Amino acid sequence: MELFVALVAGLITVVILWWCKSTNIKGNLKKLPGPWGLPFLGYIPFMHSKPYLTFTELARRYGSVYSVRLGSRNIVVLNDYQSTKEAFSQDVFIGRPPDTPFELNKETAESGAFFGLGWKEQRRFVLHMLRDLGLGRSKMEGSIQEEISALLGHLEKNENKPFCVREILIPSVINNISSLIFGKRFKYDDPERLMISNFVTETSKAAGQVVWLIFFPWIRRTLMFFNIEIDKVRILGQGLKNYIKKEIEEHERTFNPDNIRDFIDAYILEMRQKKDDPAFTKPVLEDLAGAIFGGGSETVRQSVEWLLLLAAFHLERQRRIQSEIQEVIGSDRFPEWIDQKSMPYTTAFIQEMLRWRTLIPINLLRYTLADTELNGYFIPKHSTILSNHWAIHHDPEFWGSDAEEFRPERFLNEKGDQLIKLEQYVPFSTGKRACPGEPMAKVEVFLYFVSILQKFDVRLPKGKEPDFEGELGIGLQIKAQDIVLTKRTS
Repeated sequence: MELFVALVAGLITVVILWWCKSTNIKGNLKKLPGPWGLPFLGYIPFMHSKPYLTFTELARRYGSVYSVRLGSRNIVVLNDYQSTKEAFSQDVFIGRPPDTPFELNKETAESGAFFGLGWKEQRRFVLHMLRDLGLGRSKMEGSIQEEISALLGHLEKNENKPFCVREILIPSVINNISSLIFGKRFKYDDPERLMISNFVTETSKAAGQVVWLIFFPWIRRTLMFFNIEIDKVRILGQGLKNYIKKEIEEHERTFNPDNIRDFIDAYILEMRQKKDDPAFTKPVLEDLAGAIFGGGSETVRQSVEWLLLLAAFHLERQRRIQSEIQEVIGSDRFPEWIDQKSMPYTTAFIQEMLRWRTLIPINLLRYTLADTELNGYFIPKHSTILSNHWAIHHDPEFWGSDAEEFRPERFLNEKGDQLIKLEQYVPFSTGKRACPGEPMAKVEVFLYFVSILQKFDVRLPKGKEPDFEGELGIGLQIKAQDIVLTKRTS
């Protein structure tokens, strides 16, 4: 009996201590709410195939900030703009989880160039380098225009027949990133171009299938130990990395500090000027170039595909865009980025697509570098942080009861002649790790979309309905489907 009483008393003590800890953590900070899950699996069995929808639903029950256990990892989920903005403006939230589906070089991980505060220096360099290489100036824009001109010629060959524009868009967009990183473009049938295209597109698709390994890192390590080749992302990523290594070696052989040709040259110069900085080494360059290559090309390609499908479905809106093109640019002059300032409806159409579909519905995972707090909740060091951008872009309290509808007019004033800046529009994320390639992506998407609608009418094949559901890979990818282009006569 005494043993039983002692056990009961001990159990009560544990419960009281747990309750006190959960209601008064680190002073007056609260414990994060969240759903219960199953042993080992956590909440994964209850997740939708599109997890951002599950996270949005859970926010209705537990509030905009909560914790959910996925596999062996607790995830802090942010579902509103204010919490995301506050968190992502702080250095403590700037880290990346050490376990990812993407294989990074050992030197990259150890230097903190991607995972810790070392990223700030990398980001500063990338932004400075983009400016030096002509981003936003005539040099970069001219290169993109030249690539689009070649694209239009290929599109003409497919005029008046159903075809999937993806096969032509992929080499065109990849050439823009190739010019930036490698200082060269490829012919569409170049074997190297075909190889790179395969690496980029297949990695994007495969990532969605193996992302669950993030939540079971010990399984990932076990599978790699036994050399079980199920990690397709790693294999594809290594293929791209090998090509980048070859390019770096060639750049080092022909390097001239007085003639910086591209991103690799600029980074080599920075490495030589910072010989003792572990964050600026060849292994880091390999990983950084690969990240820019994959992210920059896929996002732009997907954006243009989504826009063309929407234009084919919303014919009245397509005609309004073409009317704006005719008024501002005409039918002969090549579109320029500066035209965007005089084309509010076209810009609103692009922005609404990026909100409505939210190509990156779940922000790349963050990782806290120290104990911290958010919204009165205690967030321990080494917490994995996830921002649900889909929830931000579909919040009915901000966007209205029609948040699920595609309506470009929400970005325009009442007269429809001026663009409105909306704070909760975050297609490129927000804060200190917002996408550094945002300026280039905006220029590319605008020029591609406007150039195509300047020369062609876009429609759906007879009897076909568009599929706007999308498939989750690295981002929300449009399903391959045909459109029909007809050359405009006026």
